Amino acid sequence: MGPNDVELVRVFTRRLKGTIADVTLEATREFEVVLEAECGTALFGTGGKYKAEIVVRDITANSNIPFTVSGPTNGSFGDATWPQEDQKFVYHVEPSTLKGRGGHLCQVYAYLLVGTRDFDASISVSPMFLIEP
Repeated sequence: MGPNDVELVRVFTRRLKGTIADVTLEATREFEVVLEAECGTALFGTGGKYKAEIVVRDITANSNIPFTVSGPTNGSFGDATWPQEDQKFVYHVEPSTLKGRGGHLCQVYAYLLVGTRDFDASISVSPMFLIEP
């Protein structure tokens, strides 16, 4: 990655407060979606604007799974929302939104928009994961 670039490094699921990615998650427990991103030093120094978003998709049911955000997912490089070149955004999926989804294959789609118009975009897709019955 160059000094004028920004990109999503990866998006993955993990158990609540886990440290590693997990692709089998229990329908009775909250889990997290983690979005990892990096910003080049030159772009970071400009204080440019950004916005990160995800869609959690239940492939089996052909529907979206609701989630909540842990902290802001938009702001400017160098402010409290993105204080250093690398950044993680964490989203929570509650067990109440997983009822009836046991045995379903799911996936997360993520994007990062940079700028105020004529956006630069970075897009990432998580590995498929299974909600255990």
